[in-house]
Amino acid sequence: MARKRPSENLVGVAVMAALRHPLTYRVPQELDVRAGHRVLVPLGKRRVVGIALEPVTRVAPGVELRDILRVLDPEPLLSPELLTLGLWIAEYYVAPIGEVFRTMLPLRAETRRVRLVKLTEVGRQKLKELEASLLEEARRGPEADLLRYLAGRPGSEPAGVPIESLRTRFSAFRDLVPQALEEGWIGVSEVERERGQRKTFSVRLAGPASDAGAPFAVGGPVPDRTGGRLSPVARRIVEILERVGPARDHRELLKSAHTSLATLRKLDRAGIIELNDSKTKLAQPTGQLEDGASRAETPSRGGVPSLELTSAQAAVFKELAQRLESHRFGVALLHGITASGKTEVYLRLIARCLERGRAALMLVPEIALTPAVESQFLARFGNQVAVLHSGLTERERHEAWWEVRRGEAKVVLGTRSAIFAPVGDLGLVIVDEEHESSYKQEETPRYHGRDVAVVRARLAQALAVLGSATPSLESYANARQGKYHLATLKERIAGRPLAEVEIVDMREEFRQTHTNVPISRRLAEEMQAQIGSGAQTMILLNRRGYSWFLLCRSCGESIRCVNCSISLTYHRREHRLVCHYCGYATGLPTRCPACDSEYLYYVGEGTEKIEQKLSELFPGARVERLDRDVARRRGQFQRILSAFRRGEIDILVGTQLIAKGHDFPGVTLVGVVSADLGLALPDFRAAERTFQLLTQAAGRAGRGDAPGRVLVQTFFPEHYAIRLAAEQNYEGFFSKEMRFRRLMHYPPSTALANVIAQHAKLEQAARVAAEIGRFFARPEVSSQSLKVLGPSPAPLARIEGRYRIQFLLKAGSRARLNQVLRQLAEECDRQGVAPQSVMIDMDPMSLM
Repeated sequence: MARKRPSENLVGVAVMAALRHPLTYRVPQELDVRAGHRVLVPLGKRRVVGIALEPVTRVAPGVELRDILRVLDPEPLLSPELLTLGLWIAEYYVAPIGEVFRTMLPLRAETRRVRLVKLTEVGRQKLKELEASLLEEARRGPEADLLRYLAGRPGSEPAGVPIESLRTRFSAFRDLVPQALEEGWIGVSEVERERGQRKTFSVRLAGPASDAGAPFAVGGPVPDRTGGRLSPVARRIVEILERVGPARDHRELLKSAHTSLATLRKLDRAGIIELNDSKTKLAQPTGQLEDGASRAETPSRGGVPSLELTSAQAAVFKELAQRLESHRFGVALLHGITASGKTEVYLRLIARCLERGRAALMLVPEIALTPAVESQFLARFGNQVAVLHSGLTERERHEAWWEVRRGEAKVVLGTRSAIFAPVGDLGLVIVDEEHESSYKQEETPRYHGRDVAVVRARLAQALAVLGSATPSLESYANARQGKYHLATLKERIAGRPLAEVEIVDMREEFRQTHTNVPISRRLAEEMQAQIGSGAQTMILLNRRGYSWFLLCRSCGESIRCVNCSISLTYHRREHRLVCHYCGYATGLPTRCPACDSEYLYYVGEGTEKIEQKLSELFPGARVERLDRDVARRRGQFQRILSAFRRGEIDILVGTQLIAKGHDFPGVTLVGVVSADLGLALPDFRAAERTFQLLTQAAGRAGRGDAPGRVLVQTFFPEHYAIRLAAEQNYEGFFSKEMRFRRLMHYPPSTALANVIAQHAKLEQAARVAAEIGRFFARPEVSSQSLKVLGPSPAPLARIEGRYRIQFLLKAGSRARLNQVLRQLAEECDRQGVAPQSVMIDMDPMSLM
């Protein structure tokens, strides 16, 4: 290695490209580059964004160094803590370092480059000539219009007019501006500007005032504060606010009501609505907390009613608060049964953390869960809360990120990616429902949000709290071994009993009825009783769509995806066959594409079909469905949940979305259809996922005053996952499943990695697999401490047009496994294997 020249200032840069290592760049004297700065650098013939790392003291001889072009932000965006976290993720998950930092950063810079057009002195002279011309086409022509427009705007834009303004204003822009530039009439310059933040408002119905009279009724005459009546447009605004609650962004309300901001301002002046700066955050009203506890009468210091802790909650809070106040890193696993009050413990810990002057961060597994939790956070902590997840618009994420970066928000709530929020002086990290597989990212970088949360807490000397009613085997094993502190909540709030679970053997149902029906007679009988008593029912089927697939009864072929090795699912609402992996969709064939037979048969049932069947079985009942197809439509998810909570829906059918973290006091019956669906998957976690899903679903019943009942329909009632879930016996399941994991060398007893060679051409995928296989066969790689299974076709041998060949790696030492994976990545780079042709997944959550 050669030393750098004394006059040179060199720095490592993690460029936003599929490169595993930082590149070295020279820092021009006029630039102030610090670690964590976002910089623009040349890469080949392109200019790319990168993150500046530490100074470089040595470079290899013969390396041609290039200069950093500019610094994109006034201050470093990433703190030393986040830089260290990103480097750890890149190393542990064997991910390109630039891709890691791309994931961690906001989508937009605080500033942007703007090209400004300004009239030159030559242009002013030309304008005078044109205006003095005797020809009207010269005086009124596009050249004169452009020059006149630029001449008439000196006050508003001293440096010139944004070129985008000209592009939208002048239809002849493409010919006009190049001509003006060539003639020297205009000059173009680039400036750095702060991004303009369009002001947004929150909107809510005004509270009752002394002079307002009685509240108006939806559908009837709506008086304004002056005693008049509202226009149809104003009535629409009022009805939307009454139906869906306060709007956090007035623009969404404008779209829904087909109106303008001027109308909202008029209603605000009339006292019908309240229009506030959107930074004044609105707490949505919630009658119950997620964990089902009822509110005490005593208001908290913030004016919001607080919850009285049970003795068990108080004991857990005390021990966790002591750990929090020690200002030392630690991990606690909060194992609390469903409806035991974990959420209130989280809220108290966050409040204590804020009292000590430190910030807090909480992760939830699904975007769909954030509104319910957010309302509680806003009620407790007000404007100190920022929400971060991929469901927000780019602008919303950008603003929330900078709100946290500037220290305006001390409490961050979000999904997996919120773990990268630029929180200063982090004291508490909470991962709710820590067992959920959605915390694992399924594209590069393939990090696990829960494990990254633990590492971030260690870097910040903070307390990490992992909460679940059904902890992952990895977390519970760590608690058993003393690596994590174990805190338990073994009783429900107010002494409510766990729901009584009954297993319905569908084999016996078929013997007696000679029909294969999705709803058993026992479940139908219980649902009829529920409707008669006015109680609510939840039906869980973890399969969306109408039918699983379309089968030809003549030749036995199913209609398959053109990109993936999987059958297409029939969606009745769209009347299309859809692939749930790549999104490919096609119309319904009238005859079999393989044999031209007309005998096509719909196999299996999804949530759409169950919804239809229940509407037919109980014509007077109000039936709704909630799955990802419904949740994709903006506002639908929250609308259905709110209506169900208010008792406006009798039967709610859904996938696992309805089994997670919701609290519905009116639900006294939960039915699980096809409980054994997941057990047939070729994945070592199949039993664990089935146990967790059934236990969580059972936890939705009996959270109010009335006791709950759960009916589990299955063709495999003897399976230990179903039997122990019915008993809600986590300890029993953990012991039995761990014996299987140890016997078969699966996590948590063994470290595991999944390596997949993939390519659009099968022959090329096979070549890459052969290259990987030769690497694993080397004497210095293969050893008794590392076991390699494969190569073999992946369970899903083709996804999104790429053929997939799989290797499974098992090792007793996680460090040894990680070392081999990094050596594999280096070898693939040396052999010229494209990064996208090798997928490396450390600690995989799925082997499909």
